Amino acid sequence: MEMTEKLTDTVFSIIIVNYNSGALLTGCLASIFQNLEEGYEIIIYDNASSDASLSRIAAQFPGDKRIRIVEGKENLGFAKANNLAARVSSGKYLHFLNPDIVVNSALAGDYRTIAQDDLDGVYVTSLASEDGHLLKNRHIIPTLGNYWICIFNKKKVAYWNIGASLIIRRESFERIGGWPEDYFMYAEDMDLFYILHRDHIPVTYFDTRLVHIGKGTTRQIWSESQRALKVELSFRRFFRKHDIPLQYFVIRPILLLFVLFHEPGGFYLQVKTFIRVLFIRTR
Repeated sequence: MEMTEKLTDTVFSIIIVNYNSGALLTGCLASIFQNLEEGYEIIIYDNASSDASLSRIAAQFPGDKRIRIVEGKENLGFAKANNLAARVSSGKYLHFLNPDIVVNSALAGDYRTIAQDDLDGVYVTSLASEDGHLLKNRHIIPTLGNYWICIFNKKKVAYWNIGASLIIRRESFERIGGWPEDYFMYAEDMDLFYILHRDHIPVTYFDTRLVHIGKGTTRQIWSESQRALKVELSFRRFFRKHDIPLQYFVIRPILLLFVLFHEPGGFYLQVKTFIRVLFIRTR
């Protein structure tokens, strides 16, 4: 396939999980239609939204056959909803996209590159703030073994990336069992990349910067302290799931020291949340 050739078949399934995303979702869809060529479908799994998200879509994109909406009866969280949407999709590649992402024309080039390479693996786009600043999207998977590797051989370090814009070949997605459903929200992306690393599935990074508004939905639902608690509980669950529960009590204080020196504004809330989680019995 030449780089200038358009994608005519449904090669990419863009999967968006929605929960009360409102104008953010229609803005995301508008940016997709504006900047991407043919060769994609959009699957929206709605987690029983109570706002006007779906009516906004009907009003702004009436009868658009590129959009398929799956209406859930309850809020299943991020991972389960993505997996259900993937089952009804038809693309060779699955592009999991947050509703608070704004797409630009560079993504069309990435799609052509992926289709041309036709390789097994995962592709991650860069993320930027609304004012254009590059956001940190690559993090070390927080296990003691991985930190040890980081000290002595950085080329073999395993990283995880925020799951706001992630493209994966369907075969790879099915091989790893989809998104890990152990989490309602948060840490499922860290866990996903941990599994990808374990199964030796390669990750490719694109320079394309998609605008990530961030917390676009959660800021409407939870307070900062509520969100911090959900993040911390999911983080702890990761260690319990992979049979390294004691590492949580070693690694979390180390990460808190990092926050103290690099992001002091969030230190107090994270310490308070960490202490609170210590007294919560988790499964």
